[in-house]
Amino acid sequence: MDTKNSVPNHQLTAHASTTVEKIKKVPIGSKLSNIQKTFGSTYRRLDPNKPSLTVARSGYRDFIHPFEDRMLTVRELACLQSFPTNWEFVGVRLDSYSSKRNTTMTQFGQVGNAVPPDLAEAVAKALMKQIFEGDR
Repeated sequence: MDTKNSVPNHQLTAHASTTVEKIKKVPIGSKLSNIQKTFGSTYRRLDPNKPSLTVARSGYRDFIHPFEDRMLTVRELACLQSFPTNWEFVGVRLDSYSSKRNTTMTQFGQVGNAVPPDLAEAVAKALMKQIFEGDR
């Protein structure tokens, strides 16, 4: 757990000044690729009045906080996935995208690869109902 913070995995990324410049260009509900040529779907600023976009394994560069000029933390992405705030993701928080990297699944990757707990619960309840109540 981050010792400076009582909420697990809520550690801000120290962005390079070039990253902050890109982030500042993106208005609420938009993405950097609407403004300049970019690779993929990175740098998307969330709209607090709309449902979140899908959280994926590469999430750490995908989501910009709706009001602050920074990317979301592991905890914020986990909240979008419906994880309880006391759930702690362990291991390496993030890694570089170096071709020589040798790391296990990052915290960001764990969140992005996870089935959202609320979805898992809904599916389990529907299956239990089907199995035990059937076509009555």
